[in-house]
Amino acid sequence: MLFLFHDSQSFLDMSLRSIWLLILLVLPIFAIAQDEEHNKPVGDLSSPREAAYQHTYYQQKKAQSEKERDNNLVESAKAFVKKSERRKIKIGSESVEWAIKLQQIYDGKGLEIREGLIPDNPQYIDSTSGNPVYVPFPKELPGVYLVRPKLKNNKSRADYWKYSTETISKISEIHQSVYPLGSHYLLDLLPKGERKFLGLEAWQYLAIVILALLGFIVHLLFWRLVNFVLEIIANSRLGRNHFDSDIVSKLSRSSSILIVAYLFFVLLPVLRLPPWLSYYLLGGLRIFNTILIIFLLLNCVDLTRSYFERIVERTETDSDDQLLPIVIRTLKTVVVIGGILHALSIFGVDVTALIAGLSIGGLAIALAAQETVKNLIGSVMIFADKPFKLGDYIKSSDFEGTVEDIGFRSTRIRTLDTSLITVPNGSLVDMVVDNYGELHARRFNTTIGVTYYTPPHLIEQFLEGLRELNQIHPRTNTNMSVINLNNMGGSSLDILFIVFFRTVDFIEYINLREEMILAILKLAESMNIHIAFPSSSVYIETMPEKKGSIPNYDQIALNASNQKMQAYLNTFRKQQANKKKNSPLDPDQTNYSDMEG
Repeated sequence: MLFLFHDSQSFLDMSLRSIWLLILLVLPIFAIAQDEEHNKPVGDLSSPREAAYQHTYYQQKKAQSEKERDNNLVESAKAFVKKSERRKIKIGSESVEWAIKLQQIYDGKGLEIREGLIPDNPQYIDSTSGNPVYVPFPKELPGVYLVRPKLKNNKSRADYWKYSTETISKISEIHQSVYPLGSHYLLDLLPKGERKFLGLEAWQYLAIVILALLGFIVHLLFWRLVNFVLEIIANSRLGRNHFDSDIVSKLSRSSSILIVAYLFFVLLPVLRLPPWLSYYLLGGLRIFNTILIIFLLLNCVDLTRSYFERIVERTETDSDDQLLPIVIRTLKTVVVIGGILHALSIFGVDVTALIAGLSIGGLAIALAAQETVKNLIGSVMIFADKPFKLGDYIKSSDFEGTVEDIGFRSTRIRTLDTSLITVPNGSLVDMVVDNYGELHARRFNTTIGVTYYTPPHLIEQFLEGLRELNQIHPRTNTNMSVINLNNMGGSSLDILFIVFFRTVDFIEYINLREEMILAILKLAESMNIHIAFPSSSVYIETMPEKKGSIPNYDQIALNASNQKMQAYLNTFRKQQANKKKNSPLDPDQTNYSDMEG
């Protein structure tokens, strides 16, 4: 889900608008529900079905008069009777209050008593406990259950069913959790009409509109308030220059949306919507709140990362720089996995059994498909370590080319001859991969061979000229260059010439190499230095026709060579200055501090 949006903020904005749209438009449409015709309960509470259904039936039964309403409440409260004799039941005001609260709990949680699903056996025994106990909603309300109570002699049980004493003691606590923050007072204030349109009463439509407007206003207020508080903290002495302002803004917005979602969760039960509709809406809100909390925690992790990144930049060691990304990825993984497990638990999935099943199933899959699992693990390692990314030019002992796609099983690479090769990720993570996409500079490494008859003084001048070329050129990194007389080869004196061009583009690198090679050749020509090539020469110096084959390097010629060298260097310096002036990108303005040294 996270990959469907450019960032978490766009998802949160869309989700908030979706909630308002659901409340304003979809909710009334789904509220079209016809009241089911139910048979009137017998009223003797002889089975779990009769006790549970009698309570719900008379709570939902429409009353035409105040007297009829009171009679319905009394009939409903029989399932909570405190004192009873055979066929003689006394009802008190407390029983009526318990009956009303329990029905409000059912309605607020979207739970509906279904007559056909409750056992009608008076001698019903729970298979787990071995006692005459029935729990209508074991997952949602495990503390609310019906029992067949014991008689005073404790040797036999009554011939009727009722809600247990434990249930009665917990009703107030459960009622407060379903209607928190005093929202239960609204139950008595809101009207109770009988005319409905599309399944809802008129006041419910008005309440839905008011709730949507209230949520919008609360969102704006809390967004600005939380953003203001977070900015104060971010600009305080503790957080100054440590927090990313964009992450602070995302955190404040996601926090305000979470507050609005909680407001909907609190006030939705008060609307007294049809139970089945409340059940699905509340479940959707729980899922939405889980997603919001995941994004909120991810933003907190990003905020923590931005804080500690500023700190580790000031340290001298590199260990904390490498450890911080690992810790951040681990925290994000834990947050996402925890959120997914919580969302599954909302849908009623047994998370403990799921984890155990996944462990056993994962072992079986790993044994049956080792290569597939190896490739999947390799994909995870590539996404986690990020040795390369899409568009990088990589090279290994078996291939080289541009990365076009990184899949869960394999990586596709486009070679220089435009063919496409597929490398399994399991094998790729074990290879030594040279990533040219992460170059900071490109190296030009060559050997310049000069003839053996070149005087040492002239070679020294030539070396000075080469070093001056490197200094003058605007796209070379002078701190990393090596220009030295390196070897006495079989047919030449070898000068090692290594310079680094400040570019990562291959075509530009080729052009810079060409420019440097031509500059070397012109410098050698200006100084009358001969570039050697592999050969075997036999000189017979006493023969008249061989005189003049070797240049005469007297002092006058050496001085003239020095003057010519300086003249060429001045010309090269002017050419490079003009190029630098006319270049759209000033190399001196580019930050290459990370590759110095």
